Amino acid sequence: MPWWKAEWGQSLTVKLLVTYLVAWLLTLGVLGVAFWLLLNDVEAHKAQEATRAISKTIAFDAQGAPAGMDVRGDLTWLPEALPLDFSYRVADLSGRVYLASSSLEPASINAQPQMHVHTVDLVHQGTTWKVTVRISHRLMALITAYSTKHMEGAALAVVGLSILLLGLVLVFTVQRLLHPLRKASHQAMQIGPQSLASRLSDQHLPSEIQPLVHAFNEALDRLEAGFRNQQRFLADTAHELKTPLALLRGQIEMGGPEQTEQLLDDVDHLARQVQQLLLLTEVSDASNFKPETIHLLRLAQEVLAFLSPLAEKRGIRMILNFDDSRAYTKGDRMALFVLLKNLLENAVKFSPQDSTVTINLGIGSLTVCDAGPGIAHDHLPLVFERFWRSPERRHEGAGLGLAICKEIAVSHGWQLSVRTLEPGTEFSLHFG
Repeated sequence: MPWWKAEWGQSLTVKLLVTYLVAWLLTLGVLGVAFWLLLNDVEAHKAQEATRAISKTIAFDAQGAPAGMDVRGDLTWLPEALPLDFSYRVADLSGRVYLASSSLEPASINAQPQMHVHTVDLVHQGTTWKVTVRISHRLMALITAYSTKHMEGAALAVVGLSILLLGLVLVFTVQRLLHPLRKASHQAMQIGPQSLASRLSDQHLPSEIQPLVHAFNEALDRLEAGFRNQQRFLADTAHELKTPLALLRGQIEMGGPEQTEQLLDDVDHLARQVQQLLLLTEVSDASNFKPETIHLLRLAQEVLAFLSPLAEKRGIRMILNFDDSRAYTKGDRMALFVLLKNLLENAVKFSPQDSTVTINLGIGSLTVCDAGPGIAHDHLPLVFERFWRSPERRHEGAGLGLAICKEIAVSHGWQLSVRTLEPGTEFSLHFG
């Protein structure tokens, strides 16, 4: 399909004009039928009016009998010239004819035209007379056409001018209505990575278009927030990897067998950071999840078994409490395993030796409590930020574990919160 046909097919102006023309054609069809019916009715009405007019031209003699027609002008020729199309007669109530035009018998039945026949009462000097006039359909059609030809021309001219005028008004109105939309479209084309803060204006836009512009601006808000987070994430990642890489380079330059163990630790640290970065990227996209029904008690037991060696090494006792062994939730099982593992692993790492870490499974929620030093109240809003670590433990971990937990919770529509217990910290996860 040619591009111009495709563009016209989607044009609002063209669609409105086509709709307008179709409506006008339908209107003209209805008006034509109505006009045709009206003309038929006009013929009968004019024939009746002619009968009344002719009855008023009847002249009477001294005895009060009809004597002829007193017609002003040169109309006496009509009955004589068109005897098949026009005739009249005047009779009394008994049917006796006193006055009649000359009549001509048609050569054949087919030559007899269809007639309008009307009779009116005429009262003269106390006597009632019956005046009957017969006028053919073709004669009335001729008279009507002559009398209405100027009216038809005027009507067609009015219709043509109205179509043209209303069409021009429609095009002008649509162009004015679409001008703010074109302006908004131009503004949208100017928005790029360097101008994500720009927004479309809804001033002078039709009310039907404003919700679309508002939705577009809200989409830009989300896009800008995601773009800023990505920029910050890349900057933080570069910063976090820069320091250990510099240390690793220095250790390699120093050389010596005694540095081997430290180098391996640094490599493990970098590998863990890279693995967490990959995991954070994966859990940030909800399309990577495979929803299923998760048996919470069974999953918690698996996490406890996974972290038992670490807890035994640090002398930490882990306790699992549950209200209902049949508690379930919907979500990605591996993602929930990672979330609970990170919370429990943090609790084990930050708890003193010979202390207890508790997991409480409730109806639609779970909590992880430790007996560690807790988190300062002014640091609570920061614990889920990427690469954030408390000032006291800045050299431990990558600062991504809790950020991963938060991403998993947000992607599933769950609520993850933290509070200080003094001593200890409690993380709460509420399933939607």
